Amino acid sequence: MDEDRRIRFLIAPMLFFASVAWAVVSDPNSKLSTLLPGVSISIDSWWQGLGALAAGGIATVAIGVVIGTISHVLLRMGFWLKAKIFGGSTTHEISVDAATLKLMWHKLKESGTPKVRDQLFIGVTFDHDLLLKDHEGVHRWLVRRWNAFSIAVTSMTGLALSFLILACLLDVSLAGKWWAVVSIAFLSFSAVAVLAWRDMMGMLSFQARRASGSVNEG
Repeated sequence: MDEDRRIRFLIAPMLFFASVAWAVVSDPNSKLSTLLPGVSISIDSWWQGLGALAAGGIATVAIGVVIGTISHVLLRMGFWLKAKIFGGSTTHEISVDAATLKLMWHKLKESGTPKVRDQLFIGVTFDHDLLLKDHEGVHRWLVRRWNAFSIAVTSMTGLALSFLILACLLDVSLAGKWWAVVSIAFLSFSAVAVLAWRDMMGMLSFQARRASGSVNEG
């Protein structure tokens, strides 16, 4: 597994564990023995709670895979519904207008008219083939923005899952400070995800126009 993917798999699970541990520690009525029958350990500090939860079951990387899978499915479902209602791409990985898609298609030296259903494959080929070979710096910039987007989305999923676990399974009373910090974090990750995604789509469109010599001066 490459370094970027390892980081993506680690950050969201650690946020999940941290959120759950903090909520458990903040609830004076919650002890690990009451949450997990048969376990007689009492959680009295932040790090004890985080360590107990991280070591108590599923491996962190496995949880990262689960969080990543849920995030991907939700994004695909959301974009599929958006496409059915408003049109456009059915995937979050590439979403450009018809004119930009045609520019990419021609830059790939393909004939005819590109099909909307092939938008993902056209965009990936344009980035990982043409841009990687001719403009590697731009490709690496797009990879960094994709990592920022992916980490932000999976972090949002991890925080949302921590709430579901705490509220539905563990029945922990969530403190006001927990709500404030998790809400701010969730909104911040949401902003980063939207901005990173817009940056990526904007750069792909710019490169398609630039490659075709139609970027306006000034």
